[in-house]
Amino acid sequence: MMHLGGAGGSFAYMSCGYSFSCRYVPLFLVLFLFFSGCFSHRKQEEKTPAAAWMLLIPNAAYYWYLITEGQTFILFIFTFFAMMATVMHKRRRGMVPDGNGLLTLYSFSAALVLVAVWVAWLWSDGVLRKKHSGLIYVPQPRCVYTLYLQQNNHT
Repeated sequence: MMHLGGAGGSFAYMSCGYSFSCRYVPLFLVLFLFFSGCFSHRKQEEKTPAAAWMLLIPNAAYYWYLITEGQTFILFIFTFFAMMATVMHKRRRGMVPDGNGLLTLYSFSAALVLVAVWVAWLWSDGVLRKKHSGLIYVPQPRCVYTLYLQQNNHT
């Protein structure tokens, strides 16, 4: 917790939740707004450019890191569902995602697969389960490194 003010200490304390909102909510909002502008009329080709395929893995890995280390799964999944709803809505109007939209959609899909594999791999780990208790279990990479890999590097 961080104290927000004055000599008398009469101001409120700011929790980590506020900091989380200030960092990640605008990021995912901007990603969604960018995605919602990446549509063209159905007459144009629905093809992903070759450069987008090269960027897919780094983008997906970056989103995976944001989701796992930043503990932003709920925000990510809401953004992903909003993107899917936007695709369905725009298709009814005769529009499809362009190359940038497809890259964003495919990157989010690949990141979701990476998170699922990550969680499945660490599902039965009792130590991490205790640290990340709650309804949604998404272990942080830093915790895995600290618990297991750092010990192996010092021996």
